[in-house]
Amino acid sequence: MAVTSETVIPQLERLLDPDMLSGLTTRPLEQLRRIRVECSQVESDISLVRRVSQGRLDIVGHESTRRSGAGGSDADTPVLFDLPEILSDGPAPSGSTPGARAVSVGAPGEVAAELVKSLDTMASPSALSNIETLSDGDLRELFERIRSFEVEMSSIRRQLHERIDAIQSEIGRRYRDGEASVDSILG
Repeated sequence: MAVTSETVIPQLERLLDPDMLSGLTTRPLEQLRRIRVECSQVESDISLVRRVSQGRLDIVGHESTRRSGAGGSDADTPVLFDLPEILSDGPAPSGSTPGARAVSVGAPGEVAAELVKSLDTMASPSALSNIETLSDGDLRELFERIRSFEVEMSSIRRQLHERIDAIQSEIGRRYRDGEASVDSILG
């Protein structure tokens, strides 16, 4: 995982470990529930960071479009004046993952804080505030760095959803097969 090579995030690495799902049928129900909650919390962090990266990607893309004169953008208008339009919930940015689930973002956790630090090293808010000063080559490079980061966040998010779904499926199977009962939750 490229994102965590500089900033190690042990919790995320543990949840994405290929062996994390092995032995689901033999694990205690309470452990499955804890892992499902943990995966959901980290997925929420990833979703938040992904949205932040998409916003930054939109800003860089808008600047590129503004410079080209395409899309009716005025080349003399600073990006700052277009931020409300850029950051509104419009179509997904070019290069984002199609068919993604709806995003429900909670309060950011430690994983989000660490990943935002990684994002800030490649595309900090201060760098974006001076985006007009970047050369066309630097702008393209910045776009590609952010796009790669966003694609990686999408991939991680998908992997977490696969884990959540597998755990939920095993919990549901136990209730269907009578291995677990609702009474055990209430009692």
